[in-house]
Amino acid sequence: MARVRGDPITTALAHPTRRAVYIELATTEERSTVQLQKAVGVDRYNLYHHLKKLASLDLVENHRDQGRARWWRLNQRVDLPELLNVTDAPPRSSPSPSAAPAASAISTTMASLAIDEEGREVIVLDLEGSRDQVSAKQLIARLSDEFGLTLDIPWNFIPERLVLYSKKS
Repeated sequence: MARVRGDPITTALAHPTRRAVYIELATTEERSTVQLQKAVGVDRYNLYHHLKKLASLDLVENHRDQGRARWWRLNQRVDLPELLNVTDAPPRSSPSPSAAPAASAISTTMASLAIDEEGREVIVLDLEGSRDQVSAKQLIARLSDEFGLTLDIPWNFIPERLVLYSKKS
């Protein structure tokens, strides 16, 4: 299997556990390690592994107040479809200027429209470099489940484009 090469933040948030941790922290001021462990449903070692990756990308940060508890909070806000209506936790810092622009939903500005030889409309959504790649992967997985299709999609699969066909006229 080839390694995924792309924006490190998009790639990190493609992992379901990291994404769940990030979304949990985006919905509150801060959480302790134990609270995150219960919310996400993973063991502490696994949780620390994913938190370390998120912290290395400056997405989250932690601190200790009095005692042994470690508290985690969002450090950088990334627009994800799951967070479109969440405004509880303000961002701690502005994203770095070198970070790729975040998209909040699959944008039609990255689409091209054509008509194929059978008269169907063909829309090509170019997702390369967009955080929508993660949403597109989740959409594909949900559609395959809903329609009973067997797709073996690896967790690190990130689509570069989607091609949509209309019904035949």
